[in-house]
Amino acid sequence: MPSQISIRGARLHNLKNLSLNIPKNQIVVLTGLSGSGKSSLGFDILYKEGARQYLESLGLATFGLSRPPVDSISGLSPSISVDQRLTNHSPRSTVGTATEVYTYLRILYARVGQRPCPACGKQVATAYAALDEDWEDEGEVELVGPEETFPCPQCGAAIPEIGMANFSFNKPAGACPTCTGLGTVHQADLRQLVNEDLSIAGGAVNGWDIRYIQYSSNTLKMAGEHYGFAFELDRPVKDLPAAQLDLLFYGVESPQFRRHFPDIQPPTTVYRGRFEGIATSLLRRYAERIQEPGYRDRIDEKLITQTCPECQGTRLRPESRAVTVDGRGIVELSRLPLS
Repeated sequence: MPSQISIRGARLHNLKNLSLNIPKNQIVVLTGLSGSGKSSLGFDILYKEGARQYLESLGLATFGLSRPPVDSISGLSPSISVDQRLTNHSPRSTVGTATEVYTYLRILYARVGQRPCPACGKQVATAYAALDEDWEDEGEVELVGPEETFPCPQCGAAIPEIGMANFSFNKPAGACPTCTGLGTVHQADLRQLVNEDLSIAGGAVNGWDIRYIQYSSNTLKMAGEHYGFAFELDRPVKDLPAAQLDLLFYGVESPQFRRHFPDIQPPTTVYRGRFEGIATSLLRRYAERIQEPGYRDRIDEKLITQTCPECQGTRLRPESRAVTVDGRGIVELSRLPLS
C-alpha cells in the first residue's frame, strides 16, 4: 500500500494546476488564506474522489460523484467527511429524515406491514400501492386523492389503502391532526401577552402602538355590540369578565369564546367585529413562519410547549401507528439505535 496520496494537476475553483503529496497515517492540516482552495482540495477533491473510487470498486453506480478536474490521484483510501455545516433547524427535521433512514422504514411498513381491520380487528396486510415517486421528506405538502380501499380478507369490510405517505409526519396523510406532525402543541403564555394591571385603552397588550390600540379597540367594541354587551376598554384586563377575556385572547371563532354565545354566528368582517384574538394570532403567525429559525426563536419565548396529548409525541396518526412489522410499530422501530 502506498505511503502517501499523490495529487497531480488539481484544477478546481482557486486551485491552479496544484500538485502535492500527502503522507498517510498522519494528521494533516490544510492551511491558507480564505479562498485559497483548502475546502476545494479537502472536500471537493480528496473526499469525493475517495468516495467515488470506493463505490466504483464495489460495482455501484456513482451518480453525482463525477471525477474531479485533476490529472491523477493515487493512494486514496475510502474516506469519510466530518465538516462544520449546520443541519436543518426545522422542527420537522430528524436524524431519520435527514439521513433518509426513515424513508426506508416507510417503504418497509408500506410494503410488508400488518394492521388491524377497522371492522373485525383481525390483522391484514397493507396494500401494495405504488410507492411515492418523490422521496423528499422534509416540509412537503402532498395532495391526497380520493381514498382507495380493498376488501378485508376476513370479513369483506372496505379497508383504506396505506402507502409511504401514511408513515410520514411531514405529510397530511400521516401527520397527527392535533399537532400537525410536530409531536408538540403550543399554547400562548398569556402572562407575556398583556399587562393585566392595565386596560386595553391604556396599553395592556404588549406590542400594540397607539394606532393599533385604536384600530383593535374599535373591532372589540363592534364585536361586543354583535353579541349584546359593551366591551370595557378602560377596565384593567385582570377585572374583565370571562367572555371579554376569551374574546381578547382567542377571538370570535374560538371554542373558548363561542361557548359563551353558542347560538350566535361570528361577525363576517373585521368592521363588524371579527376579532382574531391576540393568542390565536400569535399561534397562526408562528405556524406560518415556523421554517424561519430567527423568528421562531423570538416567538418561542411567548409560548408554552407541551407534548401532544393525541399522539404522545410520536407525530403520526393512530392508524399509522397501528401498523406493525414483526410485532413492532414504526415509532418503536425508529427509536432503536442502528445496531
